[in-house]
Amino acid sequence: MARESRQGPWRKLDPWLTALIIVIVVNVIVLARSAELLGRPGKATEVEAVRQGAVALGDFYSTQIKEQGLEANAAVREAMAKYRFEAEQAMTRDEIAQAVSIHGRNLADVIQRERELKREQVVLDIVRGEPGISTAKEGATITVQVESGKVLIEDPEDLLSQATEEKLKTNSQVRELMGIAQIQVRNGKARLLTTRSLPAQVHTLRQEINAAQTALEQAMQTGGFAELTGPGLVIKARQSRGQALIENVLGYDLRDIVNELFAAGARGIQVGSERLIATSSIRAVGEGILVNHHAVSTQPIEVRVVGDPKVLASALDLITHSPYFGLVLDVEKKETVTLVAHPFD
Repeated sequence: MARESRQGPWRKLDPWLTALIIVIVVNVIVLARSAELLGRPGKATEVEAVRQGAVALGDFYSTQIKEQGLEANAAVREAMAKYRFEAEQAMTRDEIAQAVSIHGRNLADVIQRERELKREQVVLDIVRGEPGISTAKEGATITVQVESGKVLIEDPEDLLSQATEEKLKTNSQVRELMGIAQIQVRNGKARLLTTRSLPAQVHTLRQEINAAQTALEQAMQTGGFAELTGPGLVIKARQSRGQALIENVLGYDLRDIVNELFAAGARGIQVGSERLIATSSIRAVGEGILVNHHAVSTQPIEVRVVGDPKVLASALDLITHSPYFGLVLDVEKKETVTLVAHPFD
């Protein structure tokens, strides 16, 4: 039986990916225009607008997953859950963009991979239906790929009947193959070869490296050793009139402020020009304050904190109403607060 020659392995651009690219471009345009909403009463803030774009992209992925019948696929479900979680937890525009870039790309890759594996499984199922497979020579290999919309089959051992070849050539999912499906006979059974195992391993390693870099950056920010930007508060603390015990006021009360903010979920705090880390110290010396053993201005003391502004402001209310609290606070909620990085010693 004549066989069509197989061309060298190559990958085509999936039409689904083309649609995805178009959607991403449209979302970028929408997000860019969303900045115009900032000055309009009742409209979404910039961060909310960007988050809505991330949600819309997630909804697009969900639609594609349903259309491809991948709702029950464990890898796809896990990637989607990770994308949703990271997009929802991100607090700033840049963090949302990072979540979309890293976890959105990973989700798209997982969907693409699982769709291709599903197509390869269809090829395997059709080949397994060939009666001659059970008596075929050990190691005999059948290769199936698609070029220019045409299914090409390489069957050196002449294992497949005309009917089986026709099934392969007319099956809609087989015709969407993006790579090469190789089936090999082992112990009288057809098995799918992992021809893309090396590229898949490289892709997995790259994902792990990206995830490790992201985790390291987040750990550095949380630990205080990397610049941190996000919504938060700018607090200016002044000594109330009549207070003469500088150490009690500027030392103890400032430490109370810091402890209360961290307890309320602050992601990072800076006192004056000093970023606080796990080993930071705050001490009153005479009429001054030392933070990380460096003097900071007390006219007034400025505390910058990144976290949920409403929650942080509410936490401060708990201590400022105490009769023993000796500072007057000017608290300003900010959509963007930037904290410097603590230097490595």
